[in-house]
Amino acid sequence: MEVAIKGLLFDFDGVISSLMGRMGWPFLWALRKAKPDITRDAVEKVLFKTGEMVLAERKVSPFFAFETMLKIANIEGFNLFRKLQFMIQGGVMYYKSKMNIIPQPQANETLEQLSRKYKLGLVTTAERNVIERAFLKIPSLKKFDIIITREDCKNVKPDPEGIIKGLEGLGLHASQCLYIGDLPSDVLAGKRAKVKVVGILGEFESFSKNHVSLYKPNYVLHWLKDLPDLLRKIDGENF
Repeated sequence: MEVAIKGLLFDFDGVISSLMGRMGWPFLWALRKAKPDITRDAVEKVLFKTGEMVLAERKVSPFFAFETMLKIANIEGFNLFRKLQFMIQGGVMYYKSKMNIIPQPQANETLEQLSRKYKLGLVTTAERNVIERAFLKIPSLKKFDIIITREDCKNVKPDPEGIIKGLEGLGLHASQCLYIGDLPSDVLAGKRAKVKVVGILGEFESFSKNHVSLYKPNYVLHWLKDLPDLLRKIDGENF
């Protein structure tokens, strides 16, 4: 018989909060500023290719924003002036948007519901000040039993350090927890920590499905709001 799930550990960006809101729109804005005549199709193609490359990476770099802007600039084939213009404007807008917290559909309500039955924890590469700001938009985060941010770990995902600390904070064994993430690095970190992993497709379903599924999470959902139904199914299997 399967061990009952007693705790849930979550990634933040792309799972609870919109990744596009904090990181995608600044790049889009800077792209249009650097090349005003760029077409909608070209913009979508650039963002699609960049998203594929980001999702294909096994590790999220601390210099994620800079490296992503460089990838976009190289894909579009900017000359040196436009590349510098894009990098500078993208960097400024990214800094301004770091606190732009946009909850995923029904995220707050879903977490509120889950907090009544499960221990909850956050394991994210976002900075603690971002999460503290998120309390205003997603108050259910205040009910989390443990919050692990970038400042709390020496190693970022796919290293399992953050998830292991999360398990210790919840006082649970790996078999009693699920980790919910949206990137290959999340899936790898969860597997290395010996927890079952739920892969969230979210805003980029069209191409995240292939990349996330490649690393074989135990379950795949479109949105966080679908998690309670999955847990009811898992609980039913445990009887």
